Amino acid sequence: MKPVLHPESMRRADRTAIEQYGIPSLVLMENAARSAAEIIRSRYALDRTTHVTILCGNGNNGGDGFALARHLHESVSVTIVFCGDLNRMTHDAAVNYRAACALGIEVVEWNGRSESSTLPAHTDFIVDALLGVGARGAPREPMATLVGWANEQQVHRIALDVPTGLDADSGAASEPCFRAELTITMGALKTGLFVGDGPDVCGEIEIAPIGIPYPVLAENAAVWLLDRGDLAAAYRRRSPRTTKFDYGRVVVVAGSEAMPGAAALCANAAVAAGAGLVELVTPAVHAALFPEVMPHRYDKPALDRGAWELVSQRLEKATAVVVGPGIGDHPETIELVGEIIAACSGRVPLVVDADALRSVRTDRMLRGVTLTPHRGELARILGVRTAEIARDAHLHAQELAKRTAATVVLKDFPVQIADSERTYWATWYNPALATGGTGDVLAGIIAALWAQGYSQFDAAWMGVALHAEAGRIAAERHGELATRASHLIEALGTVGCTLLDRQ
Repeated sequence: MKPVLHPESMRRADRTAIEQYGIPSLVLMENAARSAAEIIRSRYALDRTTHVTILCGNGNNGGDGFALARHLHESVSVTIVFCGDLNRMTHDAAVNYRAACALGIEVVEWNGRSESSTLPAHTDFIVDALLGVGARGAPREPMATLVGWANEQQVHRIALDVPTGLDADSGAASEPCFRAELTITMGALKTGLFVGDGPDVCGEIEIAPIGIPYPVLAENAAVWLLDRGDLAAAYRRRSPRTTKFDYGRVVVVAGSEAMPGAAALCANAAVAAGAGLVELVTPAVHAALFPEVMPHRYDKPALDRGAWELVSQRLEKATAVVVGPGIGDHPETIELVGEIIAACSGRVPLVVDADALRSVRTDRMLRGVTLTPHRGELARILGVRTAEIARDAHLHAQELAKRTAATVVLKDFPVQIADSERTYWATWYNPALATGGTGDVLAGIIAALWAQGYSQFDAAWMGVALHAEAGRIAAERHGELATRASHLIEALGTVGCTLLDRQ
């Protein structure tokens, strides 16, 4: 997994590398430019007929651009478009500006639309090195017009560090905002590349190593970005000398006459994800329920407080419990959920999903509980507007985890997995998962992993990763539009075999 830093944390990491490790800032800038040049050469076919236009400001981001021009100019034709004040350049940017000029690289000074005739008439690449991670708000004129011009060109667009106009912290994009097909970010990933508008304007993301020691980046990380290899490394082979009792008993409390399918999806997913035994307490047994699931029927249209005796009997033997899928929002149902949470919290691992989240309060400790809200459910729990969650989803997920001691799996973009100490992000965007029932499947997977002995936090992030991989495989088989939640369950076996083959 990779560290993701807030802009201020990145600046702190830069200072630590310079002041404590004695790495000059000019060396960091040189490393950044060299790494960026290597990335560009590895991704694109370049030759002397290729023309690259590099837009540079007068800060250190511009300095990266001037240095990149030096590294590219011997193999391609390079033009620098400078937008800024030569007298206000940072020291390192000025050093690299003078070096570029000494090499005879063409430099065009941009002062506004009236100067458009000075811009390259034909170019193959535009590289944005105008504003760095410290910039906030929309670029001002004449830079705004230059960004607008760049976005109009039918060329490859590459951003250095972050696209100009994108808040590197919140991911809010101003107008105009440079729209890149590739963002080469310096040293480490930044939060704004993955949240808000970031995914829409950054394109693919590559990290340019600049020489900051890894421990410095790790200690400044706000978030850790999951990689597919992390799942393969954490996934365990089963010992040949085991029985079903070694892999836990998952009890699913779910469903209603109105929504029996949600309960079946959750229970079936727990089976497919490897739980040794799965039981289902429900008012309605769906015909698609796996025969391996042991159903316990409650003879009413919905679960209510009268179901407590049946539920409590099943909880006594449970290794992990899921409550919520398809359960409905009747007041008595929510009261029952409250009793289940009170009985399990700190004693039996519990996954709380869907309408069961209506019982969650932020003034109660929920140790040993994993919550799986989507954005609207998280907003309701915290008592804020959904629009606020959209702006700072990862901060709100962290807030809920810290206030309740629960593990929070926020089903958002990216998926946030947070407890009181750490936050992981999963960025396997998959439109095939945007269909009813996939959340029920996720809850079952997480409970199954937890029941098999993975830690609470590992069960959460591994469940998210397994779910995403199953979604990818299902989409390849059935297409994004036709993929159903039940297809994910079918694909889980393939995911497991693939993970074991990589070990």
